[in-house]
Amino acid sequence: MRKSLITAVFLAAAMLPIALQPAAHAQELETRPSAPDDQATEVFAGVDYQQGDYGAGAKVETMSTSVGVAARTGRVRLAAAVPYLRTTAPVDVVVSQGGVFGTPLLADDGNQTVRTRREGLGDATLQAAYDLPVAGFAASLGGGLKLPTASRAKGLGTGKVDYAVNAQLAHPLGNGVTPFASVGYSILGKPDDFTVRNTLSATAGTRAALSAGTSAALSYSYEQSASQNLADRQSIGLGLGVALGRKLQLGFQGEAGLSRGAPDMKLGLQIGAGF
Repeated sequence: MRKSLITAVFLAAAMLPIALQPAAHAQELETRPSAPDDQATEVFAGVDYQQGDYGAGAKVETMSTSVGVAARTGRVRLAAAVPYLRTTAPVDVVVSQGGVFGTPLLADDGNQTVRTRREGLGDATLQAAYDLPVAGFAASLGGGLKLPTASRAKGLGTGKVDYAVNAQLAHPLGNGVTPFASVGYSILGKPDDFTVRNTLSATAGTRAALSAGTSAALSYSYEQSASQNLADRQSIGLGLGVALGRKLQLGFQGEAGLSRGAPDMKLGLQIGAGF
């Protein structure tokens, strides 16, 4: 029985107007100026690039492009997205990056150094969140579902359904400064020939308004590894959100790994258009 190496990373969709992202990217949500309307719909697209060896000595390089739609009515937020992946990785690595919990997998008995290039549709996601009526705070509870739409044969997905629950809390302090925190729990489907476990994640950081419609966020995130064969992920992230009018939003993200289990670097660009 092969075992797996798993690092939880999320599809870079910072422009989603939904408080559901796993803790590693709560800062991305914070960089997005929230819409003032009770009802809103948005289409979004993003590009995400990351590379690293995840502490396994085998370089993985992945580019992900995603498209989706999000809607909000009152306190309820819904979103759906699907990515397209292009990755170069050792032959025994499964790159499952299309869902709420993108999960690179590596068999612990695999010592392959030959890297192969593959591409195809990633795993789709469905998400929902509810904004809690907590005075003086922005709080939410959410849940998500990753659907196995990626090809298991190509090593682009695990072929299993994953689930997640998430809670986020932010508190404005004045002068445009807002500390925030998030905690998440991922329930991973059991891939054939791999042994995995459910994971916890958390993030803490601060968002600062730089000008009207522009804000930046700095955060630290921790994600538990889904396997004892890979170190937990720790990283520091920097995000920037820009509102180009009431209907168009841009988001930029950068992340640097602080632990062996994290990617060395991650960069993302997102755009969202409301109507």
